[in-house]
Parts: sequence; C-alpha cells; structure tokens
Amino acid sequence: MGCREGRDEGTKGRRDEGSNRPPSVADPRMRSRILRIVTGLLIGALLVGGCGDGKAATDGAGEVEGVVKTAEMGPVQMTVSVDRGEITIADRLKLRIEVTAEEGVEARMPSFGEQMDAFGIRDFHETSAEAIEGGKRRWVHEYDLDIFLSGDYAVPALTATFTDARKGAEETIESSVTTDGFDVKVKSLAEGEFDPTKIRDVKGPVALPADPRWTLLWWGLGVVGGGAIVVGCAAWLIRRSRRPGVEWVAPAHEWAFAELHRLANAKLIEKGMVHEFYFRLSMIVREYIERRFQLTAPEWTTEEFLVHLRRSDALPAVHRDALEQFLQRCDMVKFALYEPTTAEIEGAFNAARDFVQKTAFREGGEVTRAAA
Repeated sequence: MGCREGRDEGTKGRRDEGSNRPPSVADPRMRSRILRIVTGLLIGALLVGGCGDGKAATDGAGEVEGVVKTAEMGPVQMTVSVDRGEITIADRLKLRIEVTAEEGVEARMPSFGEQMDAFGIRDFHETSAEAIEGGKRRWVHEYDLDIFLSGDYAVPALTATFTDARKGAEETIESSVTTDGFDVKVKSLAEGEFDPTKIRDVKGPVALPADPRWTLLWWGLGVVGGGAIVVGCAAWLIRRSRRPGVEWVAPAHEWAFAELHRLANAKLIEKGMVHEFYFRLSMIVREYIERRFQLTAPEWTTEEFLVHLRRSDALPAVHRDALEQFLQRCDMVKFALYEPTTAEIEGAFNAARDFVQKTAFREGGEVTRAAA
C-alpha cells in the first residue's frame, strides 16, 4: 500500500507541473483562441464604421470603359475588343480577337501584328478551334500591347477569312468578315495636370471638425491590424521553422519595368515633385545596370561611373552614348535646378524604358532588343 501511494503522489506531482506550463503558439487550442479574439475585434470595428454616414468611395470611379466591335457574316461572327479606350504611356493595353463559327466552317484569324506598327506586342496567347456550346467552334488571339508615345492611335478594321464546307452545301464557299476600326487615346504622364513653370503659393492649413466616431473607428482598426500582424508573424515563424523558404529573383529587365511602372503610378509630376521624379528615375537605371552588368553604379558619381563605363566592354558603344546623355540630363535637374518641360519629362521616362528594352538579357548572353 505504501509503495502504491508513493507512485500516486509522484504521478500527481508530474501532472501539476505540466498544467503550469504556458501554452505554445503552435498549440491548436491557442491558435483557435487567437483567431476568435481577432474576429471579434474585426466585427466590432465594422459595427463602429457602420454608424457613419454610409458614404463609400469607389476606387474605379471615372475609369474609361473598354471598346468592343462585332461583325457577322453568315455562319461566322468576329469580335475585337480592348479593355480600355484611354490609357497612359505607363499602362498596357489588352486586345482580344475572337472568332466563332459553326461546325464545318474553317476560320483564319487576321494578321494583327503586321498592321500595328505603333503598338509594341509585349505578350501573345492563342486558342485555336475550341469547341463551345451550340455545336460551334471558337478561335481567340489575345495581345498585351505597349505604347510609348502619347496621342490618338487607330486600331484598324480587321478581317478574318473563312471556308464554309458544311454538310449539305452544294459547294465550298470562301468569304470573310470585317470589324470596324476604332481609336485608343494614350495620355502623357503629365498631360493637363501640372506645369512646372507655374507654381502657386501654398495655402494655409484648414481645420477640420473632429468626429468621435471616426476616432473610435481608427482605434478599432488599429487594434484589429495589430492583432492581425501578431497572428501573421506567429504563423510565419511557425511555417518558417518547419519548411525552408525559396526566394525567386526576377531578371533585371523585369525588375526595371516593374519599378518604372510603379514610378509612373506614383504621379510625382502631378504633385510637383519633379526633382524627386528624376532622382528615382536615374536610380532605377543605375540599379538596373548593377543587376544586369554587375557594375556597382549606384555607389559612384555620374562622372566616376561614365569613366569606368568607357573602360569596360560590358556595354556596346551605342548604348553607352545614349546612357551618358540620359544621366547628364538627370543631373541637370537634380543638381543644377533645371526645370524641364513636359516634353523633356516624358522623353526622359521613355529614354529609360528604351534603354532597358534594348539591353535586356536574352538566351545565349546576347544584348538584343527586348521583345515588344
């Protein structure tokens, strides 16, 4: 009996020690409790926000809708569409050509690329003779297009030819279907928004009435956001401890195109931040050179960089001359307080983008023009 009681007391002591251990973040019960707390805080914040005036902002307000042109000839219908009728030089235009025909009709898509010298084809997807409802077939060509200069650009009338050899027909018929052309407007980055030569005086601050409901809302969102960050960090640490991550490094030209697109969307020109725009533009080009040609360009002055570049054979002479002119124009704005015109601003942006396109890395290590 004495031995049994001793074993029982030892077991009880070990259970008491285990019950005093703090719960781990990896414990399913602990994670479930954290998620319930965060969900409750989020619902409370939404209820506080619902007491306001009920006015919601629409992010997509004012966007220009796409353009669709459709034509039909006998058993064949063709549709040409773009996602937007008005873009900026920093945007891409998505164009879709779709042809549907009845069974027994063989359609041939229009040669769009040969008719669009003003557009650069960045990407292309093709679907041929896909069966769809109603016993018909569908052909689809999709293009991602770049336009580097502002203005009005015409998408011409496009023609698809077809051969009608359906059963029951007396003879094979050759015919075509043509859609109407339409225009796409491409705006400059600084068009109608900012004139660097006409800067008005800064107005004084205007006091806004404080609404206690908004204060409660922001506090609620702060608590919810903080809780979400804590939970996210804990989950990330748990996943990282269990599985090593793999980092993918984008090619230098893809990185540069993404940074140029981000710079255009920052609308620094419209905000009057011309010097900041030129500073960031030149840094994108310099870091692209470092990534592409393994040159430590961002750490040197322009003169030091150009001297080193003349001694190196990493970049052909035709590209060195264009790069030297670009960097010198940027330095005039950054350090000589030169105020560029709207045309010069747009030209600098296009020069940077053109330099990246012409020096992008291709298979075999050749320096060729990037695919449009």
